[in-house]
Amino acid sequence: MAPDFTFLTIFPVRSHTNLFQFTFWSKKMKRIATTFAFFVCSLNGFSQKDSTEVMFAYKITDYTVKLNDSATVVQVNLPDAWPVSIQDKQMAILKHRYDNGSLDTSIVGWGRCNLIKGDYYYFTIHKYGLQEPKQGDLLYTKCKVAPYYNSILFGIMRHAIDLTDVYENQFYHSMDIFSLNAQQEKAILDSMVADIRFTSNAMKKQMPDQNQVISGGLFNGKKLFDAMEMTTKKELEEFLSYMVARPENYAGNTWKISETYATWLVNKSPQVIKN
Repeated sequence: MAPDFTFLTIFPVRSHTNLFQFTFWSKKMKRIATTFAFFVCSLNGFSQKDSTEVMFAYKITDYTVKLNDSATVVQVNLPDAWPVSIQDKQMAILKHRYDNGSLDTSIVGWGRCNLIKGDYYYFTIHKYGLQEPKQGDLLYTKCKVAPYYNSILFGIMRHAIDLTDVYENQFYHSMDIFSLNAQQEKAILDSMVADIRFTSNAMKKQMPDQNQVISGGLFNGKKLFDAMEMTTKKELEEFLSYMVARPENYAGNTWKISETYATWLVNKSPQVIKN
């Protein structure tokens, strides 16, 4: 049975070019560029045979201790159920994340892990400027990982990106991605496609004036909601690949797949160039 929508809107968010928000209220619903050479990590699209090092992003907690004008200690939590390890003295970089309309995703500084207490890891960050680390900033570090199926969803997860349906229900839990196989990944992607189509159908009926024509990209000349209804797993994978390749405006946040996919379509659906 279709949900009873009592209020539904779609509108551009000024802080992000052509970013759309689909807000559903229903009875069931309750929301200095720096590179370290040792960080370069090549991910292949198949199961890993041996343990390998993979770059992960972790959101820092609200615990920070300013040591002096140039160094601050930050804390991250690594769930003990994850088959991932962070070592003492391991290096990392700290970046701001896209948050509350701020597009500043610059690098705050670099540092090492200087203390491990249970599931909590403490890094001393040497700052590049006057910006202080703040809760939710992203600590990127390479971690040893047990054998895994390197799916596109693994790429999404390692940037601390969470994807939900229009009702803010998660499609998967991060721990599930480590044991994912091709069949399970297909089922998750199919459910995302279904949510995109469901959302477009509802928006077309309730907000037809927002069904703008797309100029450029995979669906050039098509209306937005029509393009969403025509979406297949192929187009979704193009979008998710772009998200992994250009994670700056997505990393460390939770997004409704229908909103972010619609934004990508309106912005001419940029794609990753593959060799």
